[in-house]
Order: sequence, then structure tokens, then C-alpha cells
Amino acid sequence: AIQENSELKKNRSEFYAIKESEKQSFASLLPSVGISVSRSQVNQERSDGSGLNLDQEYIMENDSISLRQPIYRPKLVQDLKKVRKEIDAEKALLLNKENIFKMRVTEAYFRLLRAYSEEALLVKRKNLLNEQKKAAIKSIEAGRGTITELAEINAANDKASVDLIRARQNIRLELNELQFYTGEKITKIKALNETEENFSIFGKHSVSYWEKQAVSNNYELRSKQDRIAAARIAIHAEKLNRYPTLDLNMQLSRGSSESTFFVDSETKSSSIGLSFFLPLYQGGSIGSRVRQFASQLDAEIEGLKVQEEDLIKRVQKTYYSMSESNELRDALKSAIKSAEIELESTKKSTEAGIRKQLDVLISQQKALG
Repeated sequence: AIQENSELKKNRSEFYAIKESEKQSFASLLPSVGISVSRSQVNQERSDGSGLNLDQEYIMENDSISLRQPIYRPKLVQDLKKVRKEIDAEKALLLNKENIFKMRVTEAYFRLLRAYSEEALLVKRKNLLNEQKKAAIKSIEAGRGTITELAEINAANDKASVDLIRARQNIRLELNELQFYTGEKITKIKALNETEENFSIFGKHSVSYWEKQAVSNNYELRSKQDRIAAARIAIHAEKLNRYPTLDLNMQLSRGSSESTFFVDSETKSSSIGLSFFLPLYQGGSIGSRVRQFASQLDAEIEGLKVQEEDLIKRVQKTYYSMSESNELRDALKSAIKSAEIELESTKKSTEAGIRKQLDVLISQQKALG
């Protein structure tokens, strides 16, 4: 399902697009090299006071290769660190979306298991009701039964038929949902091993342990933490706009042209130097952006606190729900055992002639219920 789901494929493609920003930011620290080639056709007409007229036609050529290497630009380094933190945040967000999708698939799987279990129980219930109906008819024929008993059995049988139809509809719905998630044709799923104990780890730790685990391992919180780290770097990077910058410049060029005094002239030149820039006044824009990023950082921090509190509440709710479910499971096991004991007792009483066969069927119905 994770590999085939279109929504997750879209999320991964968006993440890969964002990831490319790291390479773009790193490229700003590397040298930039460029080549310039130009050719121009010049038609020139000249005249002076002596009556001399001169017409010239020539081609002007200009070729150059230049290199620019940042030497001191601290803001570019901080921008790269910020981008990397933002990518970490997006990666955690993608993993969180995958986990949410896993839960949706898992829930559909367990709903399907429950639907199969309900179907199996309802089939057994209908079979027992049919046996009860036969026993009730025989009791009526023998003068020991009543029409009311038969009517109650028929009503229970009709209700079981309706419940069975509903259970089979649920099976089809859940199968369709799993097929939608996985993109595969599913006709049957593997049942869980009922004898395997899967909840032993739950009772080994307190609710505070699970709260700490959730806060430290939750991908959504990790994404928010990385965004806060990126916001702190952004503030520092913006302050560096007040710092000077230093670049290395190199250029090789060749040109050719003509003039009145130089015919078919050619020049070659090379240059190397440093470019220094110190910002003096920018209208207060830097301070404004620093305050803007600081306010955004405060908002991110408060948002993280809200998410942590909400996560802890959900963990507590799930923990106590699991505790209640475990207690309910133990109670159900005890009830099943009691029903099985009652069924065996009824069978022995029937063999001894104390109870009726109809009582055995009723005990079997209780064990199924």
C-alpha cells in the first residue's frame, strides 16, 4: 500500500523537489564560470572639417571567460544550514504521513478481521438456531413445547440472517478499501494467531514512559523541532546581511575592432581582483526582517508546545483505553470459560435425563454469544 498509494507518491515527489534546494544553496558557495562571445557588423561613416569623408565596414569581436568565487559570505553558509534543517523537517513530515497511512491500512485490516469473525459466529448461531428450531418442533409434537418458544427461535433466526447479511456487506466494503489502498485484488486475508501474546510489552511500562517515547519519536514533533531550528538559523543569517562580503574575480578577454587610426586591431587582456562590499544603510529592512523571523520563531515554539500537549493527551487516552481493553479481554475469556463449563454441565445433565436437548442448544447459543 505504501509503495502504490498515489497520495504518498505525490508527497514523495514534492519532498524530492524540496530536497533539490540543498544543492542550489550549496552551489552559491562554489565558483561561477561564464563565457561571453559577441560578433557585431559595424558600418561607420566619418567626416571632418577638412572635407575628408571616410567609410568603414568591419566586424567587432569580443570574447571573454570570467570566474567569480565567493570568499567571505557568511550568510550563504547559514542559508545552507537553514535549508538542510528545512529538508529534515520535510522528511519527518513525509514519514509522519506514511505512518498515518499505515494506521489507515492497519485499521482496515483489523476491521476486516472483525467482519470475518462476526460472519463465522453468525453462521454458527444460525446453525444452532436451526437445531433449536428442530428440537422445539419435536417438543411441540411431543406435547412438551410451546408455540411461543418456536416463535422466539424464528425471530432470533431472522435477526441472525439480517446480521449475517450486514457482516458480509462489511467484508466486501473492507476488502474494497484494502484493494483501493494496495492496488491489488484481494479475496482473503491471513488471520491473526489467537494464541500469540502481542500485548506483553504494554504492561511493562507506565503511562509516563509511553509519553516520553511519543514525544521523542513522533515524526510530526520532529518536523516542528527542525523548523524551529531552521527559524533560529534564519534569524542569525539575516543579521549577517550587515556584514561585508568579499569575492574573487578573474577574467580573460580578447577583442578586435577597427578605427581611423587602428586597422584590424586586436586586444587581449586578463584581470584578477577582489570585490569588497559593505552595506551602510538599507532603510531598516534588515532589522524588520529579523523581528519578523523572531515572531515566526515564537509562533513555532508555542505551536510545538501545543502539539506536545495534544500528543500526551492522545497517548494517555490510548493507554487507558488499552488497559480497559486488556481487562475486558480477560473478562471475556473468563465468561467464555464459564459458558463452556455451563455447556458441559448441561450436556452431562441431558445424558442423565435431567435436562432437555433444547437446554444444550441454548447453552451452546450462550457460548457463542
